Amino acid sequence: MPRATKDVFGFEEMEKAFARVKKRYPNDADALLMAAGQAVRKNVRAASPKYEGPVKKGIKPGQLKNSWSVKKPKEYKGGKVRVVQIKSQAPHAHLVELGHKIYRGGKTRKNGKKMNAVQLALRGVKNLGFVKGELMLENSMKEARAKLPRDAENLMDRLIKEWEK
Repeated sequence: MPRATKDVFGFEEMEKAFARVKKRYPNDADALLMAAGQAVRKNVRAASPKYEGPVKKGIKPGQLKNSWSVKKPKEYKGGKVRVVQIKSQAPHAHLVELGHKIYRGGKTRKNGKKMNAVQLALRGVKNLGFVKGELMLENSMKEARAKLPRDAENLMDRLIKEWEK
């Protein structure tokens, strides 16, 4: 006896709806990630200090503030994770973010290795202290992490409403 080709419980419609959501989801997820990345970039730029001193060692006024960029979302770990990258082209961004020691009087490395305090003192190099980091990127990321679950829920709600149509 031939089998019925028509679905009784509407599985065909549900399968089509799943296909629509699956087709649309990567674009929506990327848009969500990109929006979050742009928000972080905006906050980091606002929090970045503007260097007001003279040009030295290639550091120019406003260089850090204008150097932040967002890259398009990419897949990592075999396609299991999608990430957006926020980075700075400024050569001193990590020093401003994390803080650094200040030395005066000579080089602090020999043959590519850091010298210890005794070696530095013998060469007349003085440690003038530590400049505390601004943590502008870290603080902006904390704000984004707090908002992202809510935004993802809104995306899922919108996709579910679209699926129900």
